Amino acid sequence: MKSPAPVRRRNAGPPLAIICLIALLALLLQLTVADDIAEIFDESGPIERLSAIFLLAAGIWVGWRMIRRGDASHWHFAVLLLAAGLRELDWDKAFTQSGVLSLRLYSGDAPMVQKIAGAVILLALIAAGLRLLRRDLRVRLRLTAWQGRDLPVAGAICLFVVAKTLDGLARKLAPWGIEVSQQVSTISGRAEEAIELLAAILILQAVAVASPDRRPWSRKPRC
Repeated sequence: MKSPAPVRRRNAGPPLAIICLIALLALLLQLTVADDIAEIFDESGPIERLSAIFLLAAGIWVGWRMIRRGDASHWHFAVLLLAAGLRELDWDKAFTQSGVLSLRLYSGDAPMVQKIAGAVILLALIAAGLRLLRRDLRVRLRLTAWQGRDLPVAGAICLFVVAKTLDGLARKLAPWGIEVSQQVSTISGRAEEAIELLAAILILQAVAVASPDRRPWSRKPRC
């Protein structure tokens, strides 16, 4: 039985420090020039753009590693990360009458070329999501298979769930007869943007510290 090659480990501190420094400098710059703090939390504000940049950087980084190693087995990571980053920039609605994730695009009177392009993108996302569930998340449900770099990913997933729960909080609670004040609605909206940025930082951190000598989230080598 061949013993597996030693895996080179990376110190998680420097990448996280660099990522956080970039985020801090960008936010400080915006705070310096902004007339109103609400601009920081706008849909097209610096927090959302930073989230998009970090997710896109993570997706590009994963793609670059695959090209360098000549191994496309983790293409679904790149697809999902790039899609998440472009979604933060609202590119899913930018080039079609309705968003590519909207049923109206396919059932309405949108041009056929938009329907075909949207369907191709949607099928790619579904394939990537199913591959993630089957190949990676199923393995990680066994806690004994977890590695140190999985913790930031798990934390990011939890943060994304919290952020999506806060998104449109007043609208979600209205059917239950719960009224949310304007102040609470504003705070929840800002918290959503901040939490999504933290999640994007954790995702990029996980990609940054993953060893290039071993595929991220890969199974243990078989004998």
